[in-house]
Amino acid sequence: LKDGQYHIDFDRFRKDVQGCKLLILSNPHNPGGRVWTKEELSQIADICYENGTLVISDEIHADLTLPPYKHPTFALISEKAQMNSLVFMSPSKAFNMPGLASSYAIIENDELRHQFQVYMEASEFSEGHLFAYLSVAAAYSHGTEWLDQVVAYIKGNIDFTESYLKERIPAIRMIRPQASYLIFLDCRELGLSQEELNRLFVEDAHLALNEGTTFGKEG
Repeated sequence: LKDGQYHIDFDRFRKDVQGCKLLILSNPHNPGGRVWTKEELSQIADICYENGTLVISDEIHADLTLPPYKHPTFALISEKAQMNSLVFMSPSKAFNMPGLASSYAIIENDELRHQFQVYMEASEFSEGHLFAYLSVAAAYSHGTEWLDQVVAYIKGNIDFTESYLKERIPAIRMIRPQASYLIFLDCRELGLSQEELNRLFVEDAHLALNEGTTFGKEG
């Protein structure tokens, strides 16, 4: 955590990825809200390619990238990224339709795509229902105006939360997201244990949040 945003420690990443067959990359990051730069993604692609680590880039929050940031799709970063990745996407977050179970994968590598399709079809995972197909087409073909308004609305909520915390609860710091509607709150200055923090939010503020501890020691 540096200057209010999460960054990748690439020296540690190179060590941790050794012997790892698969990396699931959260792009944009959840819950930190980071939009990874092309340079960062290029480093990830190079390291994983050289190490023989396949990359699954989870880009389900990509459509909710907040201005002025631009979302870089992992497979378009370089040839190494293109040949060594599966990009998973879905309109469910941006268009608020997870109940329709609409998702898809983009796989540029012919061999990888064949392996993936064989597995999906053999397991009967690949047959979507009628509304799943229609909803994806409708969202991406006719939903631009609606999505622009949603992104502006989310940005307004983020601005409000940031100013409210600074004015009323300065001990809670907000990691400002560059994408999506999730806000990670840094409550360390309150000096409370996890149990006390939960009591503060749930019992006193009547606000049930995801606990940072679910993200490991760093959370």
